[in-house]
Amino acid sequence: MKYFKKIALAALALLTCTITMYAYAVTHPTNAMSHKACTSWDMIKRKAFLMSHSDYSSKPALDLATFHIAQDSATEVPVLMYHYIQPKINNHETNNKSIINLEDFEENMKYLHEEGYNTITLEQLEQYVNGQISLPKKSIVITFDDGYQNNYTLAYPVLKKYNFHASLFVIGSKIQDQPSPFDPAKNTFISKQEMHAAKDVFEFNSHTYNLHHKGYMRCGDNVPVGLDTSLLNDDVKLMKETGIDTPYLAYPFGYTSTQMIYQLQQNGYRMAFSVRSGFVRPGDNPMKLPRLTVTTGTDLAALLHPESDQQQEILPVVEISH
Repeated sequence: MKYFKKIALAALALLTCTITMYAYAVTHPTNAMSHKACTSWDMIKRKAFLMSHSDYSSKPALDLATFHIAQDSATEVPVLMYHYIQPKINNHETNNKSIINLEDFEENMKYLHEEGYNTITLEQLEQYVNGQISLPKKSIVITFDDGYQNNYTLAYPVLKKYNFHASLFVIGSKIQDQPSPFDPAKNTFISKQEMHAAKDVFEFNSHTYNLHHKGYMRCGDNVPVGLDTSLLNDDVKLMKETGIDTPYLAYPFGYTSTQMIYQLQQNGYRMAFSVRSGFVRPGDNPMKLPRLTVTTGTDLAALLHPESDQQQEILPVVEISH
């Protein structure tokens, strides 16, 4: 009895100390100590959340102990991540990692075609992750984030030329009612009409309706508003009203949290993508899948075969509790 009493008193003391530190953090938001206190408080809230939500699980549905990958099938699948396509002559932001020159993109697709890669759908990838199907070697997923008009005007013809499939993660609030006159030098977004015209190549999935911007303050840091889970339910509803009623999502800026994942799952999302670099394998957590960033100058052969060359710079996934 005395032992348990000591544990309870220690836990109470730790909680009291943490609350005191958190109160200090609120009144001194730029102080290094306050930042540490805030993140410690976040950790406590995350643990409390997990304890109070017994239906949440980060464990894969696949039992890796009994699962065996079929012979001559893919042991891992690369998911390529593109954003903005622009002709080299119009690219004046050569250090912008979200832009790839059209010429480089065309070379990428030509390489994949010549090497015998086969593009798969996100539904097929989900089944693969859950161990429900095997995939041929050299299966690959091509994704685009944000929903720029140049994904249709410039990337679509190239993909169609090679009979490739791709997923476009669109920001719902950016979808245009009518197409804009295309100007490669301007930042414009895809329209409903263009999405309909491109559905033989693209599947359209969620990049949230209007959460792809920063403005949520956490421990003195300005982070994406999607981490404010009070906004998620309404955002998902608006996204579905646009016609993007999908179980697949790409996290804005790659930021996520346990609470965010849980709420997305409650809204029917089954698979989501980060910006963490890596390959997708059976048994991976389907709500934290990695991708491979491709930009101007990327050596695609080296990116797809890191064992034979140096891997591209790794972009870490950002896991934030709140």
